[in-house]
This record gives sequence, C-alpha cells and structure tokens, in this order.
Amino acid sequence: MARPSQNTDQRLIQAAVDLIPETGFSGLSLRKVAQRAGVNLGMFPYHFKNKEAFRRRVLEELYESFYARLTLEAAKGGDPEEQLRQALTLVARYIRENRKLLLAIGRDILEQDMLIIRFVENNFFRHIKILLALIQKNRKSGHIQKDIALPMILVFFIANLAVPNLLAAVLERTPLGAKYGWLKKMFLPGVINDAAVSRRLDLIFKALAPSGGEMKPSRTRTVRRKGKTC
Repeated sequence: MARPSQNTDQRLIQAAVDLIPETGFSGLSLRKVAQRAGVNLGMFPYHFKNKEAFRRRVLEELYESFYARLTLEAAKGGDPEEQLRQALTLVARYIRENRKLLLAIGRDILEQDMLIIRFVENNFFRHIKILLALIQKNRKSGHIQKDIALPMILVFFIANLAVPNLLAAVLERTPLGAKYGWLKKMFLPGVINDAAVSRRLDLIFKALAPSGGEMKPSRTRTVRRKGKTC
C-alpha cells in the first residue's frame, strides 16, 4: 500500500503544536490531534509507530528547523559582533514565537516527562555549542572581555533574551495576566519585540566590551507598522 502524502504528517504535527500550550506535551491526545488536523485517527499508524514516536517527531520538527536556521546564520562571515548579534536575535525570535509552547514543555520537564528529558539531553548542547563558538570568536577579536568565563557570558545573553518572553507567556497563560494587566500590556509587545531585543543586545554588548570599548549601533532591521515598531 502506498504511503499517504507527507502533507498529512505535517498537518498532524502542526495540530499537536497548536494544542500543546493548552494540553501540555504529556497530555496530548491523538484523537484531539487528529480532529484538529482534519485527519482520520486511523491514519496515525501509517505515519508514526505509536504515540511516543509521534511525540518524538513533534519535538524533532520543532528543534531541527530552529537548529538549521541557527547553523546557517553562524556560518555567515563578516564582523564577529554582528554575526553573534544576528544569531542571538534568531534565538530571541524563536523563543518569542514559541513562548507558550516552550512554557508548556518546561512544565512537562518539571513533571519528569522522560521522553522530553531525553530529547533535551541529546540535543540541547547542539545550539549551545554554536553560540559558545561565536562568543569565543568575539573574545578573540576583542569585542568581548577575555577575563569573563564563557558560561557566564552565555547565561548573560540567554537570560536577557529568554526571561522576558517566558514571563510574557506566564502572563498570557495564567490568571496573573488578568490581575496584572498593566504588566501584561508592558511586555506585549513592548519588551519582546524586535526593537526591544535589539536594544537589550546593545546594552549587553556594551557591558561586555573591554574597557574603553564603544558600543556599535545595531544593524538589525526593524519594521514600523502604523506607528509601531515590530
């Protein structure tokens, strides 16, 4: 029997991605996934061996597309600082676009979902190694202080880029958003949009620059729509 169209695979995967913020990764129901995708539940065996194989494939799709884009970005030549800036901007955008999903997956990790934990163990350091290599390149080129440990620099960058997005997701997904509406309005989109990311990177690079170093103006393009910066 001929294998059904690959498009069915993608419809099921996208349906799962849409549902995870509501159900959590551990709580995915294949029946609900099939209903959302408009696919007969009986199609699952043609594409995935079982539920665990399907969940693993969803994780792979989410991560591999991000990793491929980051790899391409890191392979570009040019000024080391701009190269690192663009890679970090890509990371920040990925976290922003998937913040509700990542928050749900984080909750599943805390609840000891071993499939997710094993996936993180096998893949997390793949993109971390890319970022560490770019940071090291900036230390060697004199853009970043050499006496600061690599892990400290990495945490400085990632915390500044990830925490605002995850806090925004908490405000969106919990009653805290209703109670602290003013805080939610401040974070969405003002603290997580491209302009805010660019400004935070400016401040971080300035803080990490050797004594007497100058902060380079960002080349990250911003798009203005109806008076707002996106």
